[in-house]
Amino acid sequence: MRELSVRRVVRVAPLAFVGALLVVVAGVGLVAAVAETQQTWTWYFRMEQVIATATPVALALSGASIVALFGAVLLTGDG
Repeated sequence: MRELSVRRVVRVAPLAFVGALLVVVAGVGLVAAVAETQQTWTWYFRMEQVIATATPVALALSGASIVALFGAVLLTGDG
């Protein structure tokens, strides 16, 4: 098995971060949609818990994806 080059990792990292961010946002949206269909305090409380948990994760993933995108732009090119 050959080693992963730095350029290959830098090209794949933004996709991984953005994909993970989309999964987190979709998960929050799914819980919010269920809470709206159920319209019970239990589901609204669950929705608030999910939002409180996912917010720091989403912020970290968005920051990491921006940094990875800049890295991908800087390190890709002829070579």
